[in-house]
Amino acid sequence: MEQQNNPDTTNVKVESSTNDNNVAPPQERQNNNFQHRRGGGPGERFGRGGRFGGPRGGGNAQNRGGDRNHDGRPRRGGGHQGGRGMKQEDGTPSQDGDGPRGPPERRYGMRGPEDKFLERVQQLSGPTFELPAIQVSEKKFNGRNRLYIGNIGSEVSEEDITELFKPYGESAEIFLNKEKNFGFIKLDYHSNAEKAKRELDGTVLKSRNLKIRFAPNSATIKVKNLTPFVSNELLHYGFSVFGEIERATVTVDERGKPTGEGIVDFARKGSALHAIRKCAEGCFFLTGSLRPVIVESCEIVDDIDGFPDKNVLKKSNEYHKEREQGPRFASPGSFENEYAQMEYAKYEHETEVLRDQLRARELDKERQKREWEMKERQVEEERIRTEEQMRRTQEEMESRILQQQEDLRRRQQENNLFMQAHNLDSLLEQQEQAYDQPAGGGGGYGSHLSLGGDDSGPVGKYGH
Repeated sequence: MEQQNNPDTTNVKVESSTNDNNVAPPQERQNNNFQHRRGGGPGERFGRGGRFGGPRGGGNAQNRGGDRNHDGRPRRGGGHQGGRGMKQEDGTPSQDGDGPRGPPERRYGMRGPEDKFLERVQQLSGPTFELPAIQVSEKKFNGRNRLYIGNIGSEVSEEDITELFKPYGESAEIFLNKEKNFGFIKLDYHSNAEKAKRELDGTVLKSRNLKIRFAPNSATIKVKNLTPFVSNELLHYGFSVFGEIERATVTVDERGKPTGEGIVDFARKGSALHAIRKCAEGCFFLTGSLRPVIVESCEIVDDIDGFPDKNVLKKSNEYHKEREQGPRFASPGSFENEYAQMEYAKYEHETEVLRDQLRARELDKERQKREWEMKERQVEEERIRTEEQMRRTQEEMESRILQQQEDLRRRQQENNLFMQAHNLDSLLEQQEQAYDQPAGGGGGYGSHLSLGGDDSGPVGKYGH
């Protein structure tokens, strides 16, 4: 009864702590500092400074609003690191620290470039049984159509270069370095670039003989340690996560079997650098095999014209000395023959050295391959052991659960039998009490009469 008379003050305290217009006691105002005067407290909008432990007004004890000064008094706001809450629900500005609030993408829940990249990688991690065929049509202004122009005069302008290459199709990305006398130009198609290189190499432009070559494609990478089941489509599909790809091919031998290496041409140099960096920092797999790809830069010069005779330095003395005689066989026993044998021996020695180096490299590659296979077997065995252990654990748990259920069922049956026996005993006791109660009541009545007769004396006792 005394508890019912006491009023419940819990609702009153909660209402007073959440109402901004009410004036709370000092103890409640101190608690409100932890609830309302921090950047990320409830009842505020955009209160947090940042995610993932970034600067925020409602952070830990030293940064959140309402912590204490050295003299013990409550402090307003989040200090120099706490973020500033913008507005509360009633439109009044929150009372916080004036420190930085962290980067905008974390302050408002926006995803960064790394999160988007990981999401793209996650989208590619599914099965790759049916991949669409790669379109073989050539893209305009790709990296293979970039030409190097050397020996340019300082008086040559971009308009002169554009006019020079105008008969060979569209041009773009013209760059001139007049201090070092070279430049670059990109044509629309590879056939036009080949034609321009072949016809304009050695031409004179403002008293200068131009040297035109295919420029190395800095957006090309070489991919090694590929499995035999990696195709052009899979290589293109896997590395498309790093950026736009112009061409992706897996190199094959003379029998058409893959050599375990491939070439990927990106549209931009930044994509190639991104692929090299990410594959060096982590293990990037293209298939279910645990063989990570090895990525390195590869500057391939697509030059099929070779070294024409017009590019030979004909003004040197060595040129005239070597061109005095044409192709011939050495006469047996002559000085030329003996000297040639020495050259053969020198060449064989150098070839043997190179062959030994290649053999050592192949042995090292085989060793790495065996190590990878051994690691794969270890991982597979570990997976099988883990699955077997999980299966045994699950069976033990199921057996334990069944045993517990059986024990519970048996205990319930025993409890039911015990309750039935208890009820039966109670019923028997009630019946016995019911049977004994009339007999006990009659005895009491007779004894009462006997006592009354005793009071009447001997006459009353033996009156009959």
